[in-house]
Amino acid sequence: MRRRSAPRRNEGEPMFSRELIMLDLDVADAQGAIRALGSRLRECGHVAETFVDAVLDRERTFPTGLPTRIPVAIPHTDAAHCYKPAIAVGVLRHPVEFGEMGNPQGTVGVRAVFLLSIPDPSQQVDCLRALVEAFQDPHFLPALVGSRTTDEAWQVCQRTFGGTLA
Repeated sequence: MRRRSAPRRNEGEPMFSRELIMLDLDVADAQGAIRALGSRLRECGHVAETFVDAVLDRERTFPTGLPTRIPVAIPHTDAAHCYKPAIAVGVLRHPVEFGEMGNPQGTVGVRAVFLLSIPDPSQQVDCLRALVEAFQDPHFLPALVGSRTTDEAWQVCQRTFGGTLA
């Protein structure tokens, strides 16, 4: 897999880390997925207490579900709620409905959620672009969703993003 272009970060600030990957996440809906991943980001010191509610508010107005081969969502919010760059990854036990990006009436049965904490607004577009490129890679999402351990999932992210987001 080729490496994706993405925003530059300070060394020592990986976007993906083992503690921010949740496999077999059993949630009832999109809100549950965002709350679970947002709590993990909060526990690890990446986001403010206001982060989850801000993401949920934004998701209602600007949904982030993408109908990729394995459907994903990339919820995020304003930089004001983010302390450190990070991506929390949730591989869901069963698909949950997210609103479809760009289609106000559409929904997507999402299997993986990438919850973004991006404290520098100038990096948001590049980060989203790198993720969308990865979603188009025929190997990335099947390997991620098929991961049996968080270490395996983290390695999939490392191979895909290398020094860009990983």
